Formats: sequence, structure tokens, C-alpha cells
Amino acid sequence: MGKRLVWIALLLLCCSSDLSAQTLFDRGPPENRIIHRSLFALRVNPLGLIYDGRIGYRRRLYASESTATRDNYIGGGLQLNLSPADTRVGAYVEVAPASFLTLWGAALFDAYFGTFGLAQSFPSASADFSPDEISRRADLPDNDPLAPYSTTGFEATLGADLQFRLRSLLVRSRARVGYFDLDLRAGDHVYYDQFYDLLIGDQGWTVTNDLDVAWIGMNNRLVLGLRYTASAPFYSDEHGDGDNNSQRLGPLISYSFKIKDGAAFNAPGVFLLVQWWLDHRYRTGAEVSQALPLIGVGFQFYGDLLAFD
Repeated sequence: MGKRLVWIALLLLCCSSDLSAQTLFDRGPPENRIIHRSLFALRVNPLGLIYDGRIGYRRRLYASESTATRDNYIGGGLQLNLSPADTRVGAYVEVAPASFLTLWGAALFDAYFGTFGLAQSFPSASADFSPDEISRRADLPDNDPLAPYSTTGFEATLGADLQFRLRSLLVRSRARVGYFDLDLRAGDHVYYDQFYDLLIGDQGWTVTNDLDVAWIGMNNRLVLGLRYTASAPFYSDEHGDGDNNSQRLGPLISYSFKIKDGAAFNAPGVFLLVQWWLDHRYRTGAEVSQALPLIGVGFQFYGDLLAFD
């Protein structure tokens, strides 16, 4: 497939409703936890391959017997995203005052290797970043002024996860605001970021939200639901004007083979996400048929590295 793997995507949020929080189902958390999480995913439209991993420490804020408040903590750790095209590595912090709310932030160093057609940048937000144009640029010789190139940068993200569960029904919102600063080629002010499949302004901002409505069954091992995703970049006068917002909607399913609170290798499982594009400059018929959805599949697990008391 060569350079046509220009759609390397660094982010496929897991379908499991509990992975990000690593909630304990049968008890509250111990006073101290060292947790880890790993996710391997492949997706198409856009095409991408990703490893997403975290390891961190959590300190319980207070003891509680209520399921609404018992999973509380403050903590932080290290985060790694790795694909054949780039890597993002850094640190994150998080605080959960109650089981239903987690506030978090991450600061990551970005490095594009100059492989698989990335990175690619453009003069303004109105530029053509269609699949055909990205693919055409990926095939250019290295000495061409429009060819992909290696570069480094920085990104910071603030997020809020809000979730409510009533018996088998779960509703969750994961909102995040990101700031991006990449060392772009002279004369360019925006770049294609496969993290969100957006044209992002250099030293600019984006907002993204995932909203899940799901049914949980089989002792919390099966999740069936719908996910709505909306993303929007914000442009300054330097970035120019461009309508590059996106929306997509579709079913998600995940299945964990086993769940055991406190296990070092916990909730190994598979997931499938299928979302049709509702709004995208190139994926709703202008170049790619709207009948073709984003499809993501993967494997994930998490666990505790400190034995429970």
C-alpha cells in the first residue's frame, strides 16, 4: 500500500464505556493505584493504525460507599501514541471528584517521521486537503516543495468526561479542547492532523466531543450503543477561512472476555465502531461517498500493578 497509507490516524477512542476511567465494578478503589492501559486499533475512512498506551498513579480523595461517588481520585502519568507515521509522547494529569465526572489534561511532544505521506501542511484553511490531494502529495519526490516532511511540535489538551448509568443504560460525554503548535514549512499556516481528521491551524485550537448512549450487559462485558462525534477547528485571520467541521454517527460494540477488579491483565477485549459521516468537506459525497462509513476495529486491555488490600 506504500505511501497511500497517508491516513494514519492516531486516535480511536475505545468503545468500552469504562476503559478511560478504569472503573471498578464490585468495590471502590483502594487508597493508591498504579494503573496501565493499552489499545491497538485499525480504522478505514480514514485509514489508520495506532497504539495508544498509558501508565499512571492514582490517589483516592476520600472513602465512599456510594457508586455515584466512590470512584474518586487525583493522579497522573505518562502517555504514548505511536503509529507508522508519527509519535506523541508526554504526561497527563486527572482528577475525578466523583464517579460520574473526570477532569483531565495532557501535554504531548509530537514528532512526524516524514513517512507514509505525513506531515502535510497548507497555506490556509481553505486549501484542498481531500484524500486525492493528500495521496498525490504523498507520491511527490522528497525535493518537491509540496512533498510531506518530518517535523516536531507540541500539543496540549484539556478534557471533561461525564457519564451516568441507570442499571443497564449508560450515557457518556467526552469533551476536549486542544491547542496545537507544529513547526510548519515556511509560508504554511495549517496542517492535516490525522489525530482528528481535521485541517488544524498552527498555534490554533480545536473542540471535539464524543457522546455515547449504550446498553451494558453480560456482567458488564458487552457494550452495545451509538456514538455521535463532532469536531471543529478554530481559525485566526492568519489561518484564513475554511469550513472544516465534521460530524459522524453510528453503532459501537465491545466485548470483554473477562473482568476481575484489581487484575494486572484485566478486561481484554475487542471492539468495533462504525460511523457514517454527517458533515465533512470531502467524506459526504464531494469525493468519498457518504455511504462509506468510518470503520474501526481493535483490541484493548487494562489493569492494576499494585495488589489490592
